[in-house]
Amino acid sequence: MAALDEKPELGEAPEKGNEPKTLTIEAEICFKCGVCCVIRDHSCHAQHAIHFNPKHTYVYDCLGSGDPAGNSNIWLCVSCHKCEELCPYEVSPVHIIESLKAQSFEEGRAHPLIVGEIKQIVSTGYAFPLTGSSSRQREKLGLEALTQRSEEDLRRISEKTGLVAKLQRYEVEET
Repeated sequence: MAALDEKPELGEAPEKGNEPKTLTIEAEICFKCGVCCVIRDHSCHAQHAIHFNPKHTYVYDCLGSGDPAGNSNIWLCVSCHKCEELCPYEVSPVHIIESLKAQSFEEGRAHPLIVGEIKQIVSTGYAFPLTGSSSRQREKLGLEALTQRSEEDLRRISEKTGLVAKLQRYEVEET
């Protein structure tokens, strides 16, 4: 495998037993590669944002930031795992970005839309509100009505895992 200060060769993967052991090494390899962002028609969805290009890729932007967990672009990743499938080094950039998202959330810096989505799911059990319109559409399609029967189970899980407490910290910051 290429040294960390050299540009990686495409298709070159680490030998078994020499895989990266820490997130830092994985991020460094990923930072210098960017293959997952430049393979036409198969690349990362986030790469298609207007401010990214083959020389300034989405992964480069996320990992090259002075404060990666504070970079709002990490929330563009939809965890599709395309980068993992394309990575010639078996690094899995999605796992690095998911770690940055978790760190950002823990530090109270998650994107407000993400926090709102989590609150919606915890409070109702669904990622979207159950409205009369959605009920009519389901009936029209012959689908059974959705209920909020999982709400209590989800609330207990959220409390036991500490998610409710973390969400309450966001509420305090908003006031």
